[in-house]
Amino acid sequence: MLNKFLFEQTKLPLLHKGLDTYALRQKASAHNIANVNTHGFQRMEVKFEDELRKALNIDRGMTGKMTSPGHFKIGAATLEQVEPQPYMPKDEDLHSGVNNVDIDEEMVRLAKAQLSFDFASRMTNRTFSALRSSIRGEVSS
Repeated sequence: MLNKFLFEQTKLPLLHKGLDTYALRQKASAHNIANVNTHGFQRMEVKFEDELRKALNIDRGMTGKMTSPGHFKIGAATLEQVEPQPYMPKDEDLHSGVNNVDIDEEMVRLAKAQLSFDFASRMTNRTFSALRSSIRGEVSS
């Protein structure tokens, strides 16, 4: 119970989802880059932010709460249910002449995912440092 109280009152669940998403995006971009010359290869992307906005009620749509896995989903999922989803976009343009991977675009995506992962990991570290200081009774200035 204490674990749930401490960690759900912080941004840690959100940061955890972000770290998972950015790691998956790095993996997807690396996979796309590795297959830049593979004939017929379809690039992969990861979607997450739209479902996260819905789960956090940023879009303010109709909501409902599932109390059983057998219930129909009404409105957005909860934060616990939102997961990064890999998908293959419907892109018919052959950027490299053999597939739909644009190496420059993938390098930008890879760098962006790395920077985002680094930021989220620093924020996670700060959150744990603040919790550690609170537990020890230290006062920060």
